[in-house]
Amino acid sequence: MSSPFPRLVREAGRLLSLSWKEIYEAKKEELLRIFAEHGDRAYGVWIQQFMAPVCAFLQEKGYRVKDGFNRNDSIERWGPPEERERVAWYVVRDANDTPAGTMLLQVYHSHASFCIPRAPRLLALEATDRETILSALAVSANRVRWDLPQERPVGDEPDRTDRWEYATDVSLGDALRAEDSGGLSSWMLDEALSSWGRYGWELVGVAPSGSETIAFFKRPIRQL
Repeated sequence: MSSPFPRLVREAGRLLSLSWKEIYEAKKEELLRIFAEHGDRAYGVWIQQFMAPVCAFLQEKGYRVKDGFNRNDSIERWGPPEERERVAWYVVRDANDTPAGTMLLQVYHSHASFCIPRAPRLLALEATDRETILSALAVSANRVRWDLPQERPVGDEPDRTDRWEYATDVSLGDALRAEDSGGLSSWMLDEALSSWGRYGWELVGVAPSGSETIAFFKRPIRQL
C-alpha cells in the first residue's frame, strides 16, 4: 500500500500557493524595510508567516509538525546570488509520534535585493533523519522536479542587460569515438556541433563523466 504522505504534502502545497502570495503582498513594505536593515533575515520572517497556516493544516489533520522556520533545519547551496535556493525541512509525525515523512520547503530568493524569482513549493521525502535528508538533497533529482509546475512571479525579476540560457548534451562523446578503421572523422563532430550552432548555441566547455563526455552550451535569451 502506498503511503498517504505525498498526497498530504500536495494538499499542503495548494495552501502554500495561496499563503506565500498573501503574506508577500500584505507585508511587502515591511519585508523590504527588514531586508534593507538586516538582509536575509527578511526571508526568514516571510517564511515563518506563510508556513504558519500550512503547519496548522497538518495539525488539523492529526499530524504533529513544528511550525515557523528553523534555519538549522535547512540548507542553502545552489544557484547564483540572484536566485539562490534554500531547502528547509519539516519532519511530520502522526498521532502516535511516529515519523510519517519529511516535508521539504523549496525557497528561491535573491541576496542582491528582496526578490522572489520563483514561487516556493513543497516536496515530500520519505527520509526523516537529518543525515539521510541531507544526502537526499545532494541528489539533484530530488529537488529539480520537471514533473511539477514552476511559477515565476511576474514583475518581481530584476532587470538585466544580458541574459543567457544553458543546455547540456551527453551524446557529444559519440562523435569522438573511433570508427571501425580506428580513425576519427572530424565531420561527425562538425555535424554534432553545427546542429547546436544552427540554433544559436555556443559550446563553452566539456567535461568527462564516467564513460560519457558532457558538452555545455549557452546562448543569449532573445528579448520578446
